[in-house]
Amino acid sequence: MGRSQRCFCRSGNTGAWRGGCDRSPRYYNQLKEEFAETMNERNRNDLLNIRRAQLTAAAYKVVAQKGYNDFTIKDIALEAGLSTGLVHYYFKNKEDLLFKLLKEMNAKLRDNLKKALSELSEPKDKLMAFCEEALALVDKEKAYFYVLIDFWAQINHDTKIRQANIKLFQSYRDEIAAIIHEGTAKGVFTVEDVKPTSVIIIALIQGTIIQYAIDHDAFDYGEIKAKIKEQILCKVIKEK
Repeated sequence: MGRSQRCFCRSGNTGAWRGGCDRSPRYYNQLKEEFAETMNERNRNDLLNIRRAQLTAAAYKVVAQKGYNDFTIKDIALEAGLSTGLVHYYFKNKEDLLFKLLKEMNAKLRDNLKKALSELSEPKDKLMAFCEEALALVDKEKAYFYVLIDFWAQINHDTKIRQANIKLFQSYRDEIAAIIHEGTAKGVFTVEDVKPTSVIIIALIQGTIIQYAIDHDAFDYGEIKAKIKEQILCKVIKEK
């Protein structure tokens, strides 16, 4: 046995410090092993998150190109540069992968909206920023709505996908309602029926995006964006 080392440690349940306990090299080797095991676990978790992000990004591209029903796990693996075995390791099946993709898409969208709003203080600016951020998705994420429309086709067959979409639209309505309540409290907006108004605003934005996603030649998107924001302001703004 090597020479023992003295230390100070807590005594029992009292929490008081006492001196003179002996700790052998074996004790410190055990600590090193436990630390190494903890770091290995963190590294495994980091790798797991990286691989999942890599695969969901690949799934996003593939579903945008081939549609919800016309792709295979092999397509995802090829796009990600990984084996099909690894895809099955990280996701239970095709449905699990698609559900994780939808959740990732929705979370990213909500995060972008919150970030845009967090930098503003005036309700009117927040409302316009919400509209701009949502309407700009057509240009920022060209594939997003093609993928989303494919997911909508599954809502009568897949409860989890239905619930994910319900949660997404509810978050939109709640965000608009919160902005309207704030604007009303500050005397900027005059809206009595907040819930119906939030539904109408989301319908205006979403309906315009869907029409444009289906037919890019139907109208001038920039012009319509401006008119939609004008209409929304007219609906909520307090007349002077």
